[in-house]
Amino acid sequence: MSPGKELSMQPNRLEKHLRVLILEDVPTDAELVERELRSAGIEFVSTRVDNQDSFREALDRFVPEIILADYSLPAFDGESALAMAREKVPTVPFIFVTGALGEECAVDLLKSGATDFVLKDRLVRLPLCVKRALEEVEEKRQRRQAEEQLKESEKRLRYLSSQLLAAQENERKRIAGEIHDGLGQLLSSARFKLQDAVQRVKEGIANRAVESLGAVHSMLQEATEEARRIQLDLRPSILDDLGILAALSWFSRRFQATYPKIRVEQETAIREEEVPESLKTVIYRISQEALNNIGKHSKADFVHFGLRKTDKIELFIQDNGQGFGLEEKLSPDGSQGGLGLGSMRERAELSGGSFDIESAVGKGTTIRVLWPLA
Repeated sequence: MSPGKELSMQPNRLEKHLRVLILEDVPTDAELVERELRSAGIEFVSTRVDNQDSFREALDRFVPEIILADYSLPAFDGESALAMAREKVPTVPFIFVTGALGEECAVDLLKSGATDFVLKDRLVRLPLCVKRALEEVEEKRQRRQAEEQLKESEKRLRYLSSQLLAAQENERKRIAGEIHDGLGQLLSSARFKLQDAVQRVKEGIANRAVESLGAVHSMLQEATEEARRIQLDLRPSILDDLGILAALSWFSRRFQATYPKIRVEQETAIREEEVPESLKTVIYRISQEALNNIGKHSKADFVHFGLRKTDKIELFIQDNGQGFGLEEKLSPDGSQGGLGLGSMRERAELSGGSFDIESAVGKGTTIRVLWPLA
């Protein structure tokens, strides 16, 4: 590197200026290049090199944002410099600033990866070429970023879709199990008792027939209650009739009755009309999943949950249970899985909200879901 050019060792200053690497063996030519850039209002720091070793070192240590290179040097040539730069810093613009250059040679250099070329007797073009090259780099960076974000979004959507389908299938499986084990068994028993009653009537044993019919009546009543319970689990009518606030209060009381050792404190700081219709089922389902998890897994004796309005709509569920290490519940893609966390996150995000969970072993668990106000 040329004497006096120690700016490559000052990172704070480099962060504020364009880093220009100049490959040039004639110091006065490099000074003319710098003068043209300054006259165009380009703020930069530069370092000049004139051989292969110093050029390679500058690529690594100076970390240029643009390279301006002469084509012909005594101990090095621009074509070799271009190949080296494309290997080490493939996205950095490389502009040849040289003397006479044949058209065929210029075309070959552009095909090899050169960004542009400027003749030394037309340096007035240099600032425009530099600015245009940097704009192209930024456009490519933004395009790559957008493509990566799109791929990540598509990957996330595919994951969410697969998880949603899995959740739906698990729900179907659960309902099928409940119908088979509960409702189905009751109806089967009632059918056998009814057949027995019919047989007793045929045999003229009226008292035994009445007994069987009484058992059938009890079984059908129990089956009706079981069907109603399954229906309420699927979607409580109170949600449609009275709204989300009444539904949450109802579910809170039902949870308290099911888990009498867990004290529930409910907080509501929002009006029914302030909750969009599109969110009411989502809020109920997340609350249902979270509280059921607490009842089954947390070993908590206190739950604080509710719905409130700040600058957003916030659903929160907090317990004082045993908690868990979040790293133990991470799915391969980094999202929370297990204990129904995946389905809760999906419901939140697909409805336009954000899902956050805090938990640690022995310190309980807090779930917060935030939705922007309409």
